[in-house]
Amino acid sequence: MKGPARLVRSDRIASYENLAPMYEWSEGKAYLVIDRVSFKGKVGAILCYANPPVHQVGNPGLDAYLEGLDRVYEQRDGLEFLILYGANDPVHAGGDLKESLDRLEGTLKARKEKASAGASAEETDQLFDWADNRLKKGISLHGIIRKIALDMRVVAVCGGGTRFGGSAEIPLMADYLVGDSRSGMCFSEAMIGLIPGWAGIARTLIKAGPVNAACMAMTSQEVKADLLKGIGIYNAVVYVPFPFPKRGKTADPDADKAEYLATLETHTDESGLLLLPKAFDMATCPEDAIPRVHGDERRILAAEEDVYREVARRKDPKSYAHLWGKPLREANDEIARLGRPLAPQSIEALNKLLKDYGPGGFDERLFVEREMKADARLYRDPRFRAGLIATLQQTVADYREAD
Repeated sequence: MKGPARLVRSDRIASYENLAPMYEWSEGKAYLVIDRVSFKGKVGAILCYANPPVHQVGNPGLDAYLEGLDRVYEQRDGLEFLILYGANDPVHAGGDLKESLDRLEGTLKARKEKASAGASAEETDQLFDWADNRLKKGISLHGIIRKIALDMRVVAVCGGGTRFGGSAEIPLMADYLVGDSRSGMCFSEAMIGLIPGWAGIARTLIKAGPVNAACMAMTSQEVKADLLKGIGIYNAVVYVPFPFPKRGKTADPDADKAEYLATLETHTDESGLLLLPKAFDMATCPEDAIPRVHGDERRILAAEEDVYREVARRKDPKSYAHLWGKPLREANDEIARLGRPLAPQSIEALNKLLKDYGPGGFDERLFVEREMKADARLYRDPRFRAGLIATLQQTVADYREAD
């Protein structure tokens, strides 16, 4: 089997043994496998998800996550830990934006037709069930991982490069995170017209505190590995001393692609040989030996007043009046100065969520439900279409519509 499972089902990791498969799903090149494993005599499970080339989590993959993790929960009495693992490629995306745009276009057309035929607002709103169901699955994933965490230690490995959207939120659901030194996280949703609706805000609040959560969610800043450790999201960073593979550009593009894919396979294995031993150590060591950042040691990404000053400028569509619709590459200098436009509706939703946060009486489950409902409303906002199109076309978004 190619991808991350190849190493997991080998004997190349010291003190480690793969005992037996627990669950397997595949669709095309995408797969999710869960194996029962042991490390230094302790028995646990490891989940491997792969969906090349950018490992976005589609609806079939979500269903596999939920079914497989239910299997883990059913067998929890014989397990001490769960590792969440995947490919160590340069990019890990969230949802499929092209698919979302196609679904949205179809929904808007059907809603217009139904409204013309006299359908009620409630009937037309049901056309957005595709978005609601995906959000509900994401929240169910948070629920099952947190339920599993009551019985065993859950460790996520953030190997490879930057993680966007759901590919960042899923590892955040774990108790502890091991990061690749080249990795990063980016909540890019506010630049599209959504929010991190799969418990991303809730888990970042818990791990990194309200100021850092606001900075990450509102500014869509990419945060690299060392800072993720400094703010409390990563518990450990593993230095990976080699770069990501690059695709060749010769006169034979098919050969270039084949060589690149083969190099990625080797790269995933070699990176995993560095990352997985650290994850297994963290999954099996005494809990008080796990590195943590305490409140007074936590780094702050930006002062609260600076975050809100930047957000106020970037959420105002008029700040970009001279750039609307231009390709990002043509507006590069101005975007470097201003930052990319933020969707005003996303910032409004984030402000409402963060306003009521109180660490003393924080109810994670309730907050996650509110997060999901807020995100669901944003799918219905007409400015979401503008954000999707601008992101896919790599142009400067115009959020004046219905503003």
